[in-house]
Amino acid sequence: MFEEIIVMVGFAVFSIVMSFILLKYAPNPLHAIFRCIAVVGIIIHELSHALMCVVTNTRVRRIKLLERTDGKSKFGLKYGGRVELEDYMKLTFLQALLIGLAPLYISFWLFFFLWEQIKNPNLDVLIFFVYIVVMMSLVLSAAPSFADLLAIFGAFQFDWRYSLYQTVLTILSISTVWYVVNYYQIQFFHEIVAYLIVFFGYYGFYFGFKGLKNMYYKIFGKKNQKRIKYMKPKALTRRRVKLTTPERETQW
Repeated sequence: MFEEIIVMVGFAVFSIVMSFILLKYAPNPLHAIFRCIAVVGIIIHELSHALMCVVTNTRVRRIKLLERTDGKSKFGLKYGGRVELEDYMKLTFLQALLIGLAPLYISFWLFFFLWEQIKNPNLDVLIFFVYIVVMMSLVLSAAPSFADLLAIFGAFQFDWRYSLYQTVLTILSISTVWYVVNYYQIQFFHEIVAYLIVFFGYYGFYFGFKGLKNMYYKIFGKKNQKRIKYMKPKALTRRRVKLTTPERETQW
């Protein structure tokens, strides 16, 4: 369980290396071909951000799947994409992490889903080549951009204690699910089920600690209570965070 996280990290490194080589150093006409192929990945990249915004209850102001980069791309791409948030200054660390890394894990699962499909000997030849092109495009655009990483870092450093609290809850949830699954030898039909359980486990700890805190104050009274501000979690909801730059995505 969770072994695919290691593979996902390797996939991210592979994406960075291959996009750097193929989009910057590949000779023409290969360079032009790879630039065209990357367009599909750019669209998937931005849709992944948008989908995770919906999951994390983050309002999106504008989505541009493709727009001209005016020659600003390091790799010579003429098109990029971006997702603008209405409240990009109210992201929690967990929100920024999920939204920023969404293209990586969505592209990861989609890549290996297509990988299983092309191994089918009865697959139509045209569909086979379409899948190959999409897989190549995913590799060229799966890795998080500098803007994605900057947003994650900005959300963490604004209120590092609150961010650490979210991190602790996440680690507790993952550790608990991992222990229960391995102890009882539970098998899932797909790994995504384990992550859904982690999600619910996170909220289990969230409400559990909140209930214990309320019980403590109810038993011992409020005259001596000292509220810890960062221990008041609002997981996956917006919280004011000053980022140095808006959530703006221009893939490569």
